[in-house]
Amino acid sequence: MKYEIVEEAIFLKRENRFIAWVELGEVPIRVHVPNTGRLRELLVPRRRVLLAKAAQTKTRKTEYSLIAVEKDDRWFHIHSAAANHLVAEYLDAAPVLKGFGKVRSYRREVKKGTSRFDFYVVGGEAAGYIEVKGVTLEENGMARFPDAPTLRGTRHIDELTQIAAKGEGAMVWFVIQTDGVFAFSPNHETDPAFAAALCRAEQAGVDLYAMDTKIDGAKMHLSRPVAVRLDAPLAMRQAREADLSIIETMIYGAKQSLAKDGVDQWQGKEPGRETLRTDICRGACYVFCEEGEDPVATAALCLGEEPTYHVIDGVWANARPYLTVHRMAVSPAKKGHGIGRRALDAIKAFAISKGLSEVRIDTHRDNFRMRNLIETSGFRHCGTIRVGDGTERIAYQWSRP
Repeated sequence: MKYEIVEEAIFLKRENRFIAWVELGEVPIRVHVPNTGRLRELLVPRRRVLLAKAAQTKTRKTEYSLIAVEKDDRWFHIHSAAANHLVAEYLDAAPVLKGFGKVRSYRREVKKGTSRFDFYVVGGEAAGYIEVKGVTLEENGMARFPDAPTLRGTRHIDELTQIAAKGEGAMVWFVIQTDGVFAFSPNHETDPAFAAALCRAEQAGVDLYAMDTKIDGAKMHLSRPVAVRLDAPLAMRQAREADLSIIETMIYGAKQSLAKDGVDQWQGKEPGRETLRTDICRGACYVFCEEGEDPVATAALCLGEEPTYHVIDGVWANARPYLTVHRMAVSPAKKGHGIGRRALDAIKAFAISKGLSEVRIDTHRDNFRMRNLIETSGFRHCGTIRVGDGTERIAYQWSRP
């Protein structure tokens, strides 16, 4: 997708849903906003924006449309119609598409009963309907939708659920209109009805798909698949002294689990009560909670360089500043519920909130459960390090996309 003429400007204010003021060449001008969403996280005064020169008609009152906003050194494309154009361009290349196989043909704006869907796709494995949702809300590397309650969006999801229940192909495709995100999640806080509808859809067989977008000035294209997380992100906070007994229970449960697996890790006194209390006192111990519940996971998080990482038998992914994860454990009552993966997602978001794009972690060679969790959470195996007592650990690093 490409715009013919794009110019950079400075955002000043939003007049209404359709009009904004920007500074172009030090001159304030009115521009069209091709997105009626709230966009509160993006349309902040003095941010850089991109303007596309529009074809002039008798009814058009502005010379430019505001198409992109810069936030945290990343461009966000805000044009509502762009998501469908990007998907059409992607389908033109006849890709292999989740649930459909290799795409053979497609039609746009297709009616199904009283409903209308963005695409009807015929693939080598199945044919069916696709509804596209453009995503402009991003919070610390996690893409969220919607940014405001959407009855229409929930209705679309319910209609696709009915289609899937009858054995026809159905997909919701979230086009994340920026890059640098590590996962997508429905916005449970803003629109719990939409989040619940999406969970029902997935259970009924609707494929959920997300891709991010690479933006380079006037050009943009769909870039890479992004993981879809249906559960709400875990809340994360610094541990308090009152949490110590719960944290000890989690650590003890982890020790028992490791012993059962024949893993030597944590089979001595450490990590013991005093180590955990020290972590709490210095603000390094964190707990992770589901809404309204006691902590379900814990980890020690350290900013700054980790001395044991200075020497590695291997190569770190890069030398950028990083966050280090130690002493991670999950409540024994929550084993097998995906809490470890959700905690690592929260840790990634925490790192990004601190201006970091890297997270490092290590574990014992024979701790295969932890290694599997780390690797399936997007961490790269970098090599082997040795800790203070000379024993080796397998080292990993996660980098923000």
